[in-house]
Amino acid sequence: MNEEMKIIRMFCGDLKERIKACRSREIAELLKDRICEELAAMCKSDVIRLTLNHQVSKLIDETFDSSGKNIYLEETYNVQ
Repeated sequence: MNEEMKIIRMFCGDLKERIKACRSREIAELLKDRICEELAAMCKSDVIRLTLNHQVSKLIDETFDSSGKNIYLEETYNVQ
């Protein structure tokens, strides 16, 4: 893990789990905004803030389908 991600994890926790817990892409985008605001208040490094923004955007793209539904939660709820 690179140094930027270590710092982000220290201040923001497990981003993947936080994003996967969101029911919709809209909620995940709101969470992203909040996480970025919180880190910006504590960290003035542009590199770290850009890394966070990129990483969370990537996680959101990996977590939600084209209709904005969380693919991990949908698997859980579609079990018969």
